[in-house]
Amino acid sequence: MSIVASIRILISLFAGFWLIPNLFGQQKTYPPPKQSPAQIADQIMLVNESVLKQQWTHTLDPVNAPKNAILLNPGQCVRIGVVATGDNRDEYLKHTNLSFSVRFAGQTVPHGHAPLAYIKRMKPEGGDFVARALAAGGVKAPDAIRSLASLGISASNWCVPVDAQDGSASVTATIEPSGGKRVVVSSTVEVETFAMGSQKKFKDVQAFGQFLQTYYQEPHPARLLPAINFMVTEQSQTSREGQAEIVGAFLSAALRTDVVAAHNLLSRIGSEPPPTRAFGLLVLRAAGYDVDPVLNALPKQEQVKSQSLPALEDPFDLTPSQALFHHLDMLWGVFGATGQYEPVKTIASALAWRSDYEAFAEMRNGPDRPPAITPSIVRGVVYTAAGWSLRSFQMNDGLAADYIEYMLASEETPPAIKSELRNLSTNPAFKRPGGQ
Repeated sequence: MSIVASIRILISLFAGFWLIPNLFGQQKTYPPPKQSPAQIADQIMLVNESVLKQQWTHTLDPVNAPKNAILLNPGQCVRIGVVATGDNRDEYLKHTNLSFSVRFAGQTVPHGHAPLAYIKRMKPEGGDFVARALAAGGVKAPDAIRSLASLGISASNWCVPVDAQDGSASVTATIEPSGGKRVVVSSTVEVETFAMGSQKKFKDVQAFGQFLQTYYQEPHPARLLPAINFMVTEQSQTSREGQAEIVGAFLSAALRTDVVAAHNLLSRIGSEPPPTRAFGLLVLRAAGYDVDPVLNALPKQEQVKSQSLPALEDPFDLTPSQALFHHLDMLWGVFGATGQYEPVKTIASALAWRSDYEAFAEMRNGPDRPPAITPSIVRGVVYTAAGWSLRSFQMNDGLAADYIEYMLASEETPPAIKSELRNLSTNPAFKRPGGQ
């Protein structure tokens, strides 16, 4: 049974035991938990490097568990995750040493014994829902259901060679807890070249949308070229206002954080059809890469046309113009690509515009209509869209939920923003975009 499946079963049992009496009986005392010695699970996780560098820096403890990497492209790096359960498991992990080796393409890369570098308690699947349900009844979730396992991460990483071929990598880890039983476990991960990954097309809009929303969880940069192709084809058939900007924000953010993928795309984009080539160069330029070598090799007419394309808009620009309506979606695109905290924080900053929304609501319900869209109206509408989207992501995306918890606890978050974040699920203005 997998770690995720085990946690899912445990949370269902705990939810049934704790949730009903607290919501309906308002019982606020709990029986002491049964003692359970700390132990290491006989499985390991392969954790993408971005979890440590871009995500956990703005989360509290516990957090929602990251995805286990099962497919990697050249240049991507992973660390080894060790799971512990039971009492005092964090302390147990602090005194645990790990060594591991990676066998790939006929070569073995060893990594010597070292203490685990990062330790976080993990929320069980569904844990956020249980905690919010208890909080709605005025009850704080007990530690017994807030976290059932902890994850320790290795100090060193393994990166797929830039010139890697398709194949499987075998990871063997030796885990040695202080005074505990030595555990040796293995796992495999598929390695896929950019040439192979770029052959995987998107079957429909739904699959493409899922890719955009969850890319940061399992980043596969080899599919960024098919994403550009799909976007160009869709726009040629059914043009949607702001869609190119939204996808462009996603692509440029993904490429900005992956130099290997960007250079591979630069080497391939010149041989693509002109529409794909133009959009690809636009995205690469927005990500900060020099596209002139590719551009200068094109026919003069295409060079002029490509250079005349307007630059992609800055999603972090909150100037109250009509462009701001799709800047929120662009910010969620950046989050989907990278899992970074900044776009979520920027979206939350729009919750400071409550007074603009109240003025807009009064105007909307009154007899007079404004002759034009004013900055205040833009802010009022964006306030509701920001709250609605944050509420939706809080319920459906574990990392976004963790970021919202972090903002609520951070001294850097203005009190007015904290108040709005606490009421995401109850504010009628956030029931749907536009507050209607």
